Amino acid sequence: MSASTSRRPAAPSPFLVLYDDADGGRPATTTLYNVADGVHRPCDIDDQRTKRSWVTSHGGWVLTWDSATLATFLWNPYAAAAGETTNVALPSFGRAPPDIEACCALSTGEPAAAAGGLFTVVMVEVDSNVLWYCHAGATSSSSPAWAKHEYDIGDERTISGFTPCGGKLYYLIQPGMSYGVLEFSPDHQPVFTTVRAKPIRLFATAEDCMLVFSVFPVDVNGELHLVFIFKGEDCKAVVDVAVYRVDLEKRKHVRIRSIGDRAILVGGSNGFGGWCRASRHGLLPNSIYWVSPFDNRLHVYDLGEKTEEIRDPCKGVDDPSLYNTYAMITYEDGF
Repeated sequence: MSASTSRRPAAPSPFLVLYDDADGGRPATTTLYNVADGVHRPCDIDDQRTKRSWVTSHGGWVLTWDSATLATFLWNPYAAAAGETTNVALPSFGRAPPDIEACCALSTGEPAAAAGGLFTVVMVEVDSNVLWYCHAGATSSSSPAWAKHEYDIGDERTISGFTPCGGKLYYLIQPGMSYGVLEFSPDHQPVFTTVRAKPIRLFATAEDCMLVFSVFPVDVNGELHLVFIFKGEDCKAVVDVAVYRVDLEKRKHVRIRSIGDRAILVGGSNGFGGWCRASRHGLLPNSIYWVSPFDNRLHVYDLGEKTEEIRDPCKGVDDPSLYNTYAMITYEDGF
């Protein structure tokens, strides 16, 4: 890869949050990894360092639960680092919060008091059919509270994560073929539907390669996209990447050959997905940044050159196997 990442970014870089949840008497520890320059620094923001946190789907906001006070709130690390107060109080989880590996998403709206709008926080735990949700915001007609809903989407399937797009929450049923949709009724109850599209014919361009892949849905500029990471048999190298826009109106998939001055970040223990303007944030343009759960490394794939660079964000931290990896993404307009 010829593009340089050493220049000073004009805006805060996306970073990975390497989070070791407290266990067996060990204190919880958090380390931040700057995706642009590869520099580690300890997390000096109390909200992230000492409390259980889940990165949401919306612009780097974080849902945090304080085990000491039982307070539950949303906050923005970028704003907090700049000395701004952005905490948005939510109802408490009590003493039984969701698991640290749960997926957290915001359905719509900017979750800040100044926005004055209604938004919904949704959480789903891995291998569970229990959905947590909370309707909050200045226009909420009643006092917000966390509700737990046991969903049934058929065939004993469970939801591993949500991708918000256009005010709805999408999840994969059959990647490249069918999608589940979560919306909320006028009385704020969860409603599940299904959208089917013309199937994608998947293939890898590399020769003599087994078709092993991971797929990540991402909202890019208000449109649902799929990122396919094709891997070698040992899952330690990227052999190809494909990006598709999901045309929900025409029920088809459109192959995207170039994402221009964009960087898409996917992967991690929670299967996050997001994007930002590459030149503004010091990243490589037209590239996919994939945090592999197989080797805990950051794979940077140039879509135009079809080349891969492998970085080790956990190098230098104590016992990398103990860490979960999350991403903070700054969203930009335009595609």
